[in-house]
Amino acid sequence: MHLVPIENLPADRLAAYPSLLDAGEAARHERFRVNSAREEFLVGRALLRTRLSALRPDIAPEDWRFALNAYGRPAIDWSAMATAPAPLFFNLSHTRGLVALVVGGMEDIGVDVETIARGAPERDVARRFFTEGEADWIDAGTGEIDRTERFFALWTLKEAYIKARGMGLSLPLDGFFFDCSLNPPSISFTGAIEDEPSRWRFERRWIDDGHRLALAVPAGSPPSRFFETEPLGAAPRAIAPNVADAVL
Repeated sequence: MHLVPIENLPADRLAAYPSLLDAGEAARHERFRVNSAREEFLVGRALLRTRLSALRPDIAPEDWRFALNAYGRPAIDWSAMATAPAPLFFNLSHTRGLVALVVGGMEDIGVDVETIARGAPERDVARRFFTEGEADWIDAGTGEIDRTERFFALWTLKEAYIKARGMGLSLPLDGFFFDCSLNPPSISFTGAIEDEPSRWRFERRWIDDGHRLALAVPAGSPPSRFFETEPLGAAPRAIAPNVADAVL
């Protein structure tokens, strides 16, 4: 798992990233009108390309090609590259000030990182999209801060699972639910989704005071390692983000 705090990146480093983009990415980058969103996208693509090349040094960062599945999930397009394919999969997430990337040898991996927004309408969102039990768990929080933490615990876990499945919002958010009283949290399914809880392992991390992260990987995957990374910069630095409390 690689994390990039955007505010730590020097201006000359950011200026080098556009040269890594392909034509489609460059056009998309130019379409952003909000500077923060433009930077998040740029850093995410630079992080992805440089980390893939760290695993496959025979491929330059600018030479990677990607394609979308029917649900919009990106993957390496080996057919568009003059090189032998490899079992290499990834998932990206970005939020205000932070980019996260997970890379692995199995396809079913997903990550979500979110900026904690105090005073967010978490109760309304939970009642509309989560299961009744999850919404009740949020409501049972002791005060606004606790309820907000509970909401983002569930939101990041749900996003990580959906991204790991690669099927977007064709999977209903109330078709599965989490028990965050356990560490790691456990998943269960309603009749709306055909899946097995035993297939999955989930992790939650407090990256800093303002960011929360959740990771979904296949059960039996190696323990996750976290690195703070600067694309085109120094070697990634191992870090140990706090494991989110089992009971909020």
